[in-house]
Amino acid sequence: MIKKMPPRIDPRAGDGDGGDAAAGGGPAARAQARLINDALIGHDRVRRTTDIPLFYGVKEKDTITPQQLVERLERAARVARWDTDELRCDQFFLSLRDEALKWSHTLNDIIGFDLENWNDVKTKFLEAYAPRFSAKTLCISFQDLKQKAHEDVQQFYNRVSETFKNAYSTKPDHVTTYVGDLGGAGINQADANRIMGQGIKRMELLVMNTVFLGGLKEEIRNRVLEEGPTKIEESVKLARDMEAIMDKKKSDRSMFITSINQEDDDQVIEVDEEGAEHLTAVNAIRKRQGMPALRYRVKKNSGFRGKPNSGQRIQGNCYYCQKPGHRIAQCNLRKSAGGKVHEVAEQTAASIRSEHLNF
Repeated sequence: MIKKMPPRIDPRAGDGDGGDAAAGGGPAARAQARLINDALIGHDRVRRTTDIPLFYGVKEKDTITPQQLVERLERAARVARWDTDELRCDQFFLSLRDEALKWSHTLNDIIGFDLENWNDVKTKFLEAYAPRFSAKTLCISFQDLKQKAHEDVQQFYNRVSETFKNAYSTKPDHVTTYVGDLGGAGINQADANRIMGQGIKRMELLVMNTVFLGGLKEEIRNRVLEEGPTKIEESVKLARDMEAIMDKKKSDRSMFITSINQEDDDQVIEVDEEGAEHLTAVNAIRKRQGMPALRYRVKKNSGFRGKPNSGQRIQGNCYYCQKPGHRIAQCNLRKSAGGKVHEVAEQTAASIRSEHLNF
């Protein structure tokens, strides 16, 4: 007996009358399905956009600074329309873990403190985990603005920018307030302060550019200074470009060294005495042409012309130790070395590597 399967229901269909729904839905049902689908997509986009990173209050675990957490939450509040302080505070407290969560419990110790007032909660949070920079801490931060060995240019610039942001986050009123006669200028005090603020910002960026250039690694800094950039964005772009070029050269150099080392390690030729003489001559030519030397070792019990005790005088020097009176097959120095790769060939390869890599 064949069991009948239940009719398949199209999930895109609406909940209207059975006729249209079973048949896939009419125009109204399809329009409603599209609205639901668009709403779900929009909701998912908002959820991912407004996802708040966790904050532990432990430097080793945190991936975001306290200031960045506050800024991200306030941006998320605008996107997700968390229109009340209560919603903002709830989202904030839900992101806390570990030591930061313990800190949130200490707010209950403050008599009359409102846990649903976002400005108050934010102020206490920054007081605990992002205290205002003092002159001493700023000096230490500026002294540390040197590009570290593990830092690339962009990471170093991020650190410089963050330090300046902390340094200039608050300015005394006497710095930002224009003092002078506004009578003949034709502008009011607010406009004068705004114009003065632009000048202060430009000077801040000029100092930042100088500090950034001074802290770059020497080989990058020298190349960038040749171009003489005066804007921080120009300096960062040039530094990134120089870094990319140098990384490419280092990569090519590493590949060259690896290829030579592989040739040295893998391509060792075993030859007899006559072959050794021939390869020595070939290596001399390869060296003049800037090519790596062929490496070889002499086979054990290889044949030789003449015997040391036969009274026959051996012409020329040994190709292994360069001493007269014997050939390479009878060289005691080679035998004591255990038949290792020819020493002269090793020296030749080393000298060629030195010549090629000295740039």
